[in-house]
Amino acid sequence: MARFTSLEELRPSPMMVCTFVLASYFFVTAGVAYDIINEPPAVGAHTDPETGAVKPITFMPYRLNGQFILEGVSGGFFYTLGGVGIILLDLSRDKNKSTLFRNFYMMLGFACAVLSYITCMIFIRIKMPSYMQ
Repeated sequence: MARFTSLEELRPSPMMVCTFVLASYFFVTAGVAYDIINEPPAVGAHTDPETGAVKPITFMPYRLNGQFILEGVSGGFFYTLGGVGIILLDLSRDKNKSTLFRNFYMMLGFACAVLSYITCMIFIRIKMPSYMQ
């Protein structure tokens, strides 16, 4: 059995804590608890009334309290991407980094946050077509 001389040896690194928090944030926003309890299918199917062909659908339309597995995973990914963008924007304020890295973090963080916002708004419009119109 290992003996630790101080509590400093037991303390995880800040990057480990950040990774754990981001991973748990992804699982919460992806709706993993909902997926485990309700066991929805990965994707749905829609029959085209004209041709009779069955087409896969990724988003469960007109149901804000229901989701397919792939819908939850993609939504959770983009929520997490937005969070990473905000973290990168915070890292761009570090005065100890060079201007090149600060500008790179700022552009990448802004791009991640904007891409995440736009994609989540597209997801909402797919889910609820008449929302905010």
